[in-house]
Amino acid sequence: MRIKLITAVTGVSNEKKEQQKVYLKRYVSDTTMIDYDNVEYGFPSIESETHGIFNATEIIKKAVKAEQEGYDGIFINCFDDPGVFAIRELVKIPVYGGYLPSLLTALSLGERIGIITTDKNGILSEEIKAAHSGFKDKIIAIEPVELGVLELGDKDILMKKLIELCLRYEEKYRVQAVSFGCTGMYYIADELRERLKAKGCNIVVIEPLATGVKFLETIIQLGFTNSLNYNLNMNNINFPLYK
Repeated sequence: MRIKLITAVTGVSNEKKEQQKVYLKRYVSDTTMIDYDNVEYGFPSIESETHGIFNATEIIKKAVKAEQEGYDGIFINCFDDPGVFAIRELVKIPVYGGYLPSLLTALSLGERIGIITTDKNGILSEEIKAAHSGFKDKIIAIEPVELGVLELGDKDILMKKLIELCLRYEEKYRVQAVSFGCTGMYYIADELRERLKAKGCNIVVIEPLATGVKFLETIIQLGFTNSLNYNLNMNNINFPLYK
């Protein structure tokens, strides 16, 4: 099985790709090969509709090429799912971002779920996605760590805020499962779970990078194809993007 993982932003170093590769190796099958890529033109983070729309043009181009190169599925490495539904119109292979697999997993584990987003601007984005996807009534709380995407590497601040939010989610809102609202938080997930367990917190922490890739792998293994494909003739799409 071959999966193309497309990170939705620019400036992704080879070191970061290697870190993601080591992290995901624990979750995918030995026979699954993941090739890592990212957009070359666009914004270094997606924190608004403008960022998402602009970067999605490059993501779509890479996704279409991935299908032509024989990949079995595509994962868009971003919780905002930029370009995912547009790509599904153009390819037959399964395509997922971080959002849908994480929310479906959360809903399978708890009746009351929460999302921890980046900053206050992320709250509206999560509300829009929840309404569009039909999850609005199940999401009990959406709160930020008050860090921009490019600031998530500050582990001490991020950990402190995540613990604080998870404890409050469980005690105040009775949230049973919580999802990170950004795939960039993946590196802290294991330690967070251990520290919450030590504090007697039973909330389930869902990390969207591993969850999304594993979800995609399972869909491919089950033999499902992309039901949103409209059999569009790519030769008739005269976007400069595809030249």
